[in-house]
Amino acid sequence: MKAIRKYLESIERSYKRYSRKRSGTKLWKSELKGYDNFKKPRKFPWTDSLSGIKKRIATVRRKQSYLSRSEKKRHYGRRALKICLSVGMVCLLALALVTPLRYMAASLDFFLIRDIEVSGCSVTKPTEIRKMAGIDYNTNMFSISAKQAAAAVAEHPWVEAAEVKKSWPAGVRITVEEQRPIALMVTDISGQGKIVYVNRKGEVIAPAGKGDDLDYPVITVMGSYPEDERQKLLSDAVSFLRLTAANNPNLPAQSVSEIHLDQKEGLIIRLVDFPFPIYFGSGEVGKKYRQLYKVLAVLYKKGKNSVDISGVEYIRMEYLEDKVLVAQSNSG
Repeated sequence: MKAIRKYLESIERSYKRYSRKRSGTKLWKSELKGYDNFKKPRKFPWTDSLSGIKKRIATVRRKQSYLSRSEKKRHYGRRALKICLSVGMVCLLALALVTPLRYMAASLDFFLIRDIEVSGCSVTKPTEIRKMAGIDYNTNMFSISAKQAAAAVAEHPWVEAAEVKKSWPAGVRITVEEQRPIALMVTDISGQGKIVYVNRKGEVIAPAGKGDDLDYPVITVMGSYPEDERQKLLSDAVSFLRLTAANNPNLPAQSVSEIHLDQKEGLIIRLVDFPFPIYFGSGEVGKKYRQLYKVLAVLYKKGKNSVDISGVEYIRMEYLEDKVLVAQSNSG
């Protein structure tokens, strides 16, 4: 019994020494004897503090990253290669199946076009637009290309832009933006008179036909002279007509009857209500336009000191620098 009691006492003393060490109490060297042989209690992860757990995880990760970096490269390389091969196989399979699937879908009546809508037609006709697009009610949705159909419609001289959209499973929408004429142009260069429509850029749209709207100012080009000079005068005439589109009360667009292109005089303008010519010249279109509507504003006023517009013989815009000449028929 004494031996057992001594053994238990020695265990108790050793435990007390270990407890003091854990609590920070200073131990004497004599008490440290046999301390290293004492069995420490087992530690479990859930008993550690959160910061200690984070430190252990970070240490393990650093060691793994340092030790297996080359292995990871090989691992990720093999994985990337497998992914690329898989994607390539899927793409090849899709390319191999897309043509048979299109042919199969094109043979189904379910995708036959049953609804064709054409909008934006004023001068053009919807039947003509459908024919140019190559679309009818016997066409399959898979057999048409919206881009090619729009390009075909845009070749019409009166069409400035076109858009074709598919409305699945059996509808097509065609939107047309037509050219907007600004004048009629009469040419007699080769001895054959021809009337054509001209747009805001000075480009010829199409010849005028029977029953077409002819209520536009007329640009006349008579005689033959260099093409570059004729194009310059035509550009000035179109610029003048664009300015009149602002509908200034003294010089609105509907008041212009004719613009004659003359190699020597430049532009010769005639108004609807008055027969006298306006020698407009060439160049500085904006400046001369502002001067002209100011002169007409003065002529339209009826007063004792004002000039009677009915007695005007002609107006010359290039008389002197920044001067306009208004000649009267009774001036001598």
